[in-house]
Amino acid sequence: MDWSGKEIAEGAVALALVVAVIAGVIDWRHRKRDDLDRVALLDWRSVQVFALIAAIIAVSVAFNL
Repeated sequence: MDWSGKEIAEGAVALALVVAVIAGVIDWRHRKRDDLDRVALLDWRSVQVFALIAAIIAVSVAFNL
């Protein structure tokens, strides 16, 4: 299978958006938790922000290819 650069960039956009949505849901659930002493393994808000930045960069690359 021969993948073009544009197809790879579009796949990166889709993956980054999925990661951002999942991180947003996990962060929302973490903020609404009952046990406030339970901490998260990762800072999911940062994961969401970096995934959105990656999606924006991948969209830019896909448009320019």
